[in-house]
Amino acid sequence: MATKTVGKRKPALSFEAANILLKTVIELRNNQPFVPRGLYRFNSFSEAQKWFLKMITRKTTNN
Repeated sequence: MATKTVGKRKPALSFEAANILLKTVIELRNNQPFVPRGLYRFNSFSEAQKWFLKMITRKTTNN
C-alpha cells in the first residue's frame, strides 16, 4: 500500500523575521496599545469582532 502526500509543511517564521515584524508594528502603532485596557461586554461575538477590528485599525495620534 502506497502513501499519499496531501500537502507540505511551510517552515515556521524565523525569530529574525518575527523581530522585524514586531518592531514594525510598534513603530506603526506609535507605542499605543492595539486595544484599550478595560472590561468590555458585547451582546454577540460578531459585535465583539467588529469592535476589535475597529480598535486595531484606528489611527494613532502623533505626539
